[in-house]
Amino acid sequence: MDQNPIPLPKEYPVPHDFHSNLRKKFLDFFKKQLGEQANNSIVFLKGAESIDKHDDDQQYRVEQESNFKYIFGCDLLDCYGILEVESGKVTVFVPKYPESYKMWMVVFSNEEIKEKYRLDDVLYVDQLEQWIEKRAPSKLFIYKGQDSDSKLISSYPQFPYLSKYKVDEEELYWTLNECRVTKTDQEIEILRYVALLASESHENVMRKIRVGNKEYQMEALFKYHNFVYSGCRFTPYECICASGTGGSTLHYIENDKTIEDKQLILTDMGARYYGYNSDITVTFPSNGKFDEKQSIIYNAVLDAQRQVFASLKVGVNWGDMHFLAERVIVQHLLDAGLLVGTIEELMQNRIGKIFFCHGLGHLLGMRTHDVGGYNKGCPPRIPELQSLRFRRDLEVGMVFSNEPGIYFVDFIIQEAFKDETKARFLNQEKISEFMYVGGVRLEDDIALTANGPEILNLVPRSIAQVEACIRGEDWKLIQ
Repeated sequence: MDQNPIPLPKEYPVPHDFHSNLRKKFLDFFKKQLGEQANNSIVFLKGAESIDKHDDDQQYRVEQESNFKYIFGCDLLDCYGILEVESGKVTVFVPKYPESYKMWMVVFSNEEIKEKYRLDDVLYVDQLEQWIEKRAPSKLFIYKGQDSDSKLISSYPQFPYLSKYKVDEEELYWTLNECRVTKTDQEIEILRYVALLASESHENVMRKIRVGNKEYQMEALFKYHNFVYSGCRFTPYECICASGTGGSTLHYIENDKTIEDKQLILTDMGARYYGYNSDITVTFPSNGKFDEKQSIIYNAVLDAQRQVFASLKVGVNWGDMHFLAERVIVQHLLDAGLLVGTIEELMQNRIGKIFFCHGLGHLLGMRTHDVGGYNKGCPPRIPELQSLRFRRDLEVGMVFSNEPGIYFVDFIIQEAFKDETKARFLNQEKISEFMYVGGVRLEDDIALTANGPEILNLVPRSIAQVEACIRGEDWKLIQ
């Protein structure tokens, strides 16, 4: 027998009342906002649909629609769900498969589905029309709206017989999104768990990857650690494993280059557990030692991240935090000689945006870029912060990423050199010396609790910690 067997898993036990608590939170908020409109009404949601492959007897992997998972906890595809607003009762309607399916696929009985997901009732989709007719709701609330990031319209129930009922396609969208903006203590526990798991996986990559390895080996190590230890079969987004100048591409997912000596490596990878996501980025040197220029850029980003974290509290506006991070980055680039002028001139002309070319962070939860960033009644997106995923005042229960970065993106910098209004602030010769750095991004997952902000992940951050981690030392002993 192998003396080093695969370790036993350490899955997080999701509380039995997890989704009933989410439903209560939502219904309390929904009734408060809508008043008498909610009387004798139902919330009607559509789950994710399965997608067949054109040239195979298989299907593409599809994640459950996040609102459906949030309310019903059900992972099955091609389903519909109804939440009765007054009673809180939930019924899920599932496809009726032919008996022959059981030879090829696992098919649960309705009773098994009811027990597994702790539902009040489970019926077939072809019973929906009759159920609604018998229930005779005063109003059906449908989740329909355009996402502020993807610009896509949500998938929603569309049946001809719905024309017989009073259907509201506006109120559910913003109220459910708003409810999901702040997390319950139970949700934060899962997010903490999945952030710490991804942290361990990042650390494992940093310790084992060396010059000569392929970028995809970092992705493989990360995914293996997530899956074998905790059953996290999938990641919330494609792993970003960039070496050298690849780090200047924000969503670099090719992961096919050979890692060379004296390069920076940027890995942006997260874990996914029970529908909840982590999103963590580390940057480290391929040979275990930062050089002088790499250190200058790394410390600039680290200082921006730390100053933002130190400023987080209830009521702080996230847009202001972005400008704080940008100011810190600009000051460091000015001190290093890459920029010329005064800090006020540089900020007024948005020179920092040339190097810090994305938003500071995004809401995090059942989606990597979670819902509600530009919800009804919230500060709108503005041209100066077009890439910022939300611009709200911070509240207890919010979970979000803090991810400043500096990138030497060739085409952006070349365009800036040609722009007279920007070129006068740029030391072209000095900047050219730093192009090989590629990019540095440091991303933490933050929960704003009643006791203040908490970093959910645990990865080496200071240069001393990063280099100690790569050497195999206990970096946590280093402040």
